[in-house]
Amino acid sequence: MDKEHVFFENYAGTWDRDRKENPEILSFLIKLAGLSAGDTVLDAGCGTGILLPYLRQAVTDTGRIEELDYAHGMLEQARRKFASFPGVTYTEKDILKYKLPPEAYDAIVCLNFYPHVAQYKEAFVKKMTAALKQDGSLLLMHDMPRSRVNALHNQGKTTPSRVLPPVDIMADLLIAAGLTVTIAMDTESFYFLKAEKRQGVPYEQYPEQTDPGERTVPEPGRQGPGRRHGPAHPHTQTRAVLNRLARISGHLEAIKRMAAEGCDCSDILIQISAVDAALRSVGNVILRDHIDRCIVDAVKENDKEAVENLKKAITTFMK
Repeated sequence: MDKEHVFFENYAGTWDRDRKENPEILSFLIKLAGLSAGDTVLDAGCGTGILLPYLRQAVTDTGRIEELDYAHGMLEQARRKFASFPGVTYTEKDILKYKLPPEAYDAIVCLNFYPHVAQYKEAFVKKMTAALKQDGSLLLMHDMPRSRVNALHNQGKTTPSRVLPPVDIMADLLIAAGLTVTIAMDTESFYFLKAEKRQGVPYEQYPEQTDPGERTVPEPGRQGPGRRHGPAHPHTQTRAVLNRLARISGHLEAIKRMAAEGCDCSDILIQISAVDAALRSVGNVILRDHIDRCIVDAVKENDKEAVENLKKAITTFMK
């Protein structure tokens, strides 16, 4: 038993007293998660079951929840508090060593847990992805800001090892595992990432260009969404752009929920600013890719129309 394991075993009896939960934030995070009645959920690193009542409310009595933790004392606290809850199982295992059933869960929830497995991040994410059903979700959430999370986990350490990274970095890790990030929020109150195991063709196999037979042909003298100049050129950043746009779409949905919940206006404005910056960032990616892949050839081919269209697009984008 390592030092961390001993710490949690010794602290189990007073954890709920010393680590006060924030019902408002936890309720909001579960709403962002988008769980449904009847879902099967793994609560990874569940501790004393702080999230269990919120999960049960979301999946109802028809759902199934597995509480998993390697600390016997923590798990016993959860079992004692929620013994009357139907459809709940308690698993005392180390998640990095436990053989999870393949494609078994509609959602895997990690509340305040990721830094404990950060040293094994690739193996952890790969394992969680394999355990998700098609269209299932991996949910990484913290009911406190990232700065506080990292301060707590790396007190006095000159070389931090358990770091909760910015959402963009974490999203890249999830995307590399084949997941699609739909919500990524790093606020002054909480941290939340939702990544889905999308059914169908993975992004790696998506065609990089529209099928020429399906192009939209604009009317003479007009430019339409399917218009191309000259021969088609492969765009290397299509996958990254699609994932970023999916993330921004999810972020907008989260902002709508914040407004509906009556969240503080300053928090909503901060999130709108984040979306604006993310859209600007996607535009920069598309612009760079367009210059690298299309405009260089257009200049070589003396395609003046393509160059002029780029100038107009840059002028509009920079406003």
